[in-house]
Amino acid sequence: MDKDLTAQANAFDPVLSPPGVPDAVVVDADGIPRIRLRADHAASVSLIIERKTYECRQENSVWTAPLPACHGFTYVQVLIDGDEVLSPYLPIAFGCSRPYNYIALPEEDGDFYRLKDVPHGSVRREYFHSSVTGDWASCLVYVPAEYEAHPERRYPVLYLQHGHGENETGWVYSGKANLILDNLIAEGKAVPFLVVMNAGMVQTRTASGQRAVDHLLLPRMIVEDVIPFIDGKYRTLTDREHRAMAGLSMGSMQTSITGFTHPELFSYLGLFSGFLRDFIAGNPAMDPIDRAPSDNAHLKALDDPAAFAEHYKVFFRGIGEDDHLIAAFLEDDDILKTAGVACIRKMYQGGHDWNVWRRCLRDFAPLIFC
Repeated sequence: MDKDLTAQANAFDPVLSPPGVPDAVVVDADGIPRIRLRADHAASVSLIIERKTYECRQENSVWTAPLPACHGFTYVQVLIDGDEVLSPYLPIAFGCSRPYNYIALPEEDGDFYRLKDVPHGSVRREYFHSSVTGDWASCLVYVPAEYEAHPERRYPVLYLQHGHGENETGWVYSGKANLILDNLIAEGKAVPFLVVMNAGMVQTRTASGQRAVDHLLLPRMIVEDVIPFIDGKYRTLTDREHRAMAGLSMGSMQTSITGFTHPELFSYLGLFSGFLRDFIAGNPAMDPIDRAPSDNAHLKALDDPAAFAEHYKVFFRGIGEDDHLIAAFLEDDDILKTAGVACIRKMYQGGHDWNVWRRCLRDFAPLIFC
């Protein structure tokens, strides 16, 4: 596989299988990709891909299964004798709150996120102490290629959030955000800007001292900790006209809450597989904090559509046609229609996955800071 497709936090070059271990992903003579895994003592091997189980066939000690009609980036779980394992020979990302294998297949229209011979920005890891949590935190910052060559210039900033179960590395290693922006900037389709990617699964301690995730702490962290830190360390343009926020899934809820509550800070908002309302808060399946469902007080921003249009130069919403959460997106359509609030709305082929979110960023980035 091409190294820019399979590049991960663990390794840029593809992981090479040792002697006796087959390549994990191959394409047969009929053009069908297959997964091949060696498990000498296994009685059964199966894969879970997009919530469906696929049984592997044994050929000596090698277990093989054709891949379903998937494309691009797809998570895959490997089960050996019913127990899930992490294969070292498939790429590894972070998703579903844990390291996760994935497959990366070329796409006919995937040129926009490929590694090309263009000027490349850098991705830097920063550390800061959060006044909100009282603990250390980390973020990744994409800096455009021209940043060091023009010390006199200041740059806009996009605060870009991942989804539930992911972390601050997702938009780089799974989303290819840095390559998407390198290509857009090189083609003159987007202006150079910084991108700040924070961990939205903010950890805190409960009354009993246990660590737990509180996604509602991120809006405060962005406003009270992250923006001051970034503006203090990087050459940023600090007015609202040069600040944007976007996020996918849970990150879209955090974007709605943060952006709608602070029109003095943001002029551009992007909701990818995105939602106006917070349906995580108070949901025992997703929210470990014991609290009532959200009252969605931030939606008061929709009460004055004229003011909303004045505050937000771009309000972007996108989702995959097969997204399992599309019902909530369509309900948000009705909320916006009733409120008289306009948006840029896009539908993509695909589900609740990185293949859709990459395209959301590709289409959102050229619209901001123009």
